Amino acid sequence: MRAMTYVMTAVLALASVLATAAPAQAQQGGMEQGGAAPPPAPPPPDMKAVRKLRLRFEREPKVAEVQKAALRFFKVNPERVTSYRRGASWKALMPDLELIFNSEFGTNNRKLWDYIYSSKYTPGGWPAKDQETVNRSSISLGVRAHWSLDRLIFNAEVLDVSSLVGVQEGLLREITSLYFTRRRLMTAMVLNPPQSPNEKITEELRLAEITANLDALTGGFFSKETDKRLAAD
Repeated sequence: MRAMTYVMTAVLALASVLATAAPAQAQQGGMEQGGAAPPPAPPPPDMKAVRKLRLRFEREPKVAEVQKAALRFFKVNPERVTSYRRGASWKALMPDLELIFNSEFGTNNRKLWDYIYSSKYTPGGWPAKDQETVNRSSISLGVRAHWSLDRLIFNAEVLDVSSLVGVQEGLLREITSLYFTRRRLMTAMVLNPPQSPNEKITEELRLAEITANLDALTGGFFSKETDKRLAAD
């Protein structure tokens, strides 16, 4: 009976030890499975900086303005493309002109000697029986016009102008992507500021790169117009 009591006491003690160690093992296993502890939550955004950023977005050129500036810079704005297409369509009515100019100058000298005549009639005189000098010159000017009326029906240059529509579409897509990528980056830098100097420098360089691309595609319009509007306020 006493031995049975010892066995029950030992079992209960072992169960108590196992129950105490189980939560610790579960916690340790969870850390091993989940990796390192999660990073601390970012600080709350500075609402003053958020309002300042929103005000800056309102003052900057709208995306439609930047798109128009890019189309003007590359000379593929709709008005110019329409003018190109109209000019290519009516080009067949204009003739191909050819200007012809020709000039000729020359001198002919002709002399005839007759020794019998010279010795009989002109002893010691003029040695030639006949002498002639002819100077000639001519100038001609002409204009020739040639029409290709078949181009009124089909002109390949119209297709070349129509291909500019693809250039327009690609340029508009690129401007739109850069414009809103820049704004998302600026928003992220305010709502979730970089935690290390390396991240801060990297994001600032990325922002400068996007702005430089917008300036390159608009002939400097984006930065100039942005600085002008911000300075005015």
